[in-house]
Amino acid sequence: MYQLVRDEQTGFEEWINFVPVQSWATAEHIHDDQFIRSGFVDHTKGNYPSHVDLFGYDENHIHIRDLSFLIKPTFNSPCDAVIKALKGHRDFSAHMKRSFIDILKKKDYFTALSTVQAASDRLHQNGYPSTMSDDQIKELANEKAENLRLKISNMKDDVDSCFAYVEHFLSYSGLAFREDEVKKKTKTGELFSLVNRACDPIWWRRQLRRKCALNVELAARDLELVQKHKQVYCSDFSVNRMRERNKSNEIALKETIAYDEDDPNNFFTLHELSAKSVSNPEIRRAEMFTRLRGFEELSKELEHDSVFFTVTSPSRFHAVSKGQVNQKWLDAGSPTAKDAHKYLMRVFEAFRKSIDKQDVKVYGMRIAEPHQDGTPHHHFLFFMKPEHKDFVISEFQRFAMLDSPDESGAKKHRFKAELIDKDKSAVGYIAKYLSKNIDGQHIAKDRNSNLDGVQAAERVVTWARVNQIRQFQFIGSPPVTVWRELRRVREEFKQDDAMFTDLTEVEHLALENVRRAADSGDWKAFCIAMGGIAEKNADAPLRTVYSVPDCIEKLIESGEYSATKYGDKAQARISGLMFKQVFVATRFRTWKTENKEVFLKASQKIMGGVVDWFDALEREQEYQRMAEERYQQYLDFMSYKEEFELYAFDSFAFEAAYSSGCSAQPDS
Repeated sequence: MYQLVRDEQTGFEEWINFVPVQSWATAEHIHDDQFIRSGFVDHTKGNYPSHVDLFGYDENHIHIRDLSFLIKPTFNSPCDAVIKALKGHRDFSAHMKRSFIDILKKKDYFTALSTVQAASDRLHQNGYPSTMSDDQIKELANEKAENLRLKISNMKDDVDSCFAYVEHFLSYSGLAFREDEVKKKTKTGELFSLVNRACDPIWWRRQLRRKCALNVELAARDLELVQKHKQVYCSDFSVNRMRERNKSNEIALKETIAYDEDDPNNFFTLHELSAKSVSNPEIRRAEMFTRLRGFEELSKELEHDSVFFTVTSPSRFHAVSKGQVNQKWLDAGSPTAKDAHKYLMRVFEAFRKSIDKQDVKVYGMRIAEPHQDGTPHHHFLFFMKPEHKDFVISEFQRFAMLDSPDESGAKKHRFKAELIDKDKSAVGYIAKYLSKNIDGQHIAKDRNSNLDGVQAAERVVTWARVNQIRQFQFIGSPPVTVWRELRRVREEFKQDDAMFTDLTEVEHLALENVRRAADSGDWKAFCIAMGGIAEKNADAPLRTVYSVPDCIEKLIESGEYSATKYGDKAQARISGLMFKQVFVATRFRTWKTENKEVFLKASQKIMGGVVDWFDALEREQEYQRMAEERYQQYLDFMSYKEEFELYAFDSFAFEAAYSSGCSAQPDS
């Protein structure tokens, strides 16, 4: 227990931690006469020696003197410990200071100090500060990869031993390979590829960025920063760091070229391609609304009911309750946002298994978004047959309330189900949640904070990326990859095409109907053409084909080429679609990427050679024109000379020429 002690003689004050202890004299089972024993000196008695013979002979004496009187009393300021805890955390130190002051006002100094110190320890728990800049992360990644590479190079070519050492090495930095990835590589005999990854600075850079971002967000929740009246949804530090990463990514995309291997003149920057794909928030939002609208139109045609659900995790997952740190959250070991998300996904998976056993089908969408303190909750928009509605609601509620059903507020907040009027738009119920989790467009003000829609969306998207949470999931729909691949095909599938000669007229019409629905952006027609919403993806008439290019496969089989720089086989990429054992090609170009400056420099070099060649031709023609002009001058001169000689040696001709040039005749 700390107490403030004042020295009356000097006037100095100091906080001292008084800890109850037992001595030889105070312990109940030891008598006073047993306190002085061999090896102890009673300094309460006078005439004790000024030195002690430690070795028992005169040649080695160590003289011990009592110099305690030279020690001057010191006073440690309570702020020194706070400054030490804040040191080395860059911009995050200001947030830690704010948290310390807020906790100090509500509680006491030692609670505030211990909270800040615990957060500082979390930020340094892996041997490096999680608040370091991106340049520092790159330097650390290079250092870690180089150190590991040197260690591995000195080891024998034993893959298992090398991998065991790599796992041990990664653990000191708080990193590890996923268990499923290790099992897969072990099964395929490609465990060495994981060792190669751990020796790559780029791999280290990605892992450290994720780890640092997550640690900072966890520390921010520990410091009670993430809540409504402070930093809603996620920490300001994470938002600013994400902005920097987005700017850096945008520059990288603008400086990288994707070009057609067969036609290098056909090239785009990755930034241009990103703007044309679902990576663009506007296109992503438009595609999701298109699919939801298609679901709604299909449900009305089938006369299905629609229900909007909200499911929240138990109290122990919430870091803040009524503006104060939640004691249940502390008692549970401070679960993370990812822990709460996993809990909600287990509830949903149990619910789906239950209704599948009863052959009850639902289709719709799931959206994960954060509470003000960063704890996730899930929204669901489900369409179903009217006779299944009551069972779906009761079954979903049963699984949502299995955990801690009697805690305060559970019945009110943990599960909500709202039947949507058929005269109203079901998409309208989820539209604001969809937009808030993408780019915040068409939202004037966020009702859970004082932010506008765009600002709230930025924080929500940052929250999802930092905590590695999947925001959206469509349920019960045909695979969207088939939809996207068919939208790449603009021309009609003609029956006389050699690719479709094995298809009957009915099968060709079915394939063309799927293509037309995708091309026109009609999700309802696409679902119908793909067999309906009750069909499993494995039973769909069209499925995506993933493959490695044939030339790569041959090189891999021959042992002359490894598909990735780490030595393992390349991940298969989309090459087309399969319909009734007929392959439908959707990708006809082979794209490669190159740095923009390098690509344009190479192009200019090629064109420079062409220009030089044309310049040479031009100069050659110019010289020819100059030669022809000089030659013509020479011919004119020779003609003049011949005429002059003729006039000089033929007087008659001279006179005739002279007389013809005169206007008056001479006298006769």
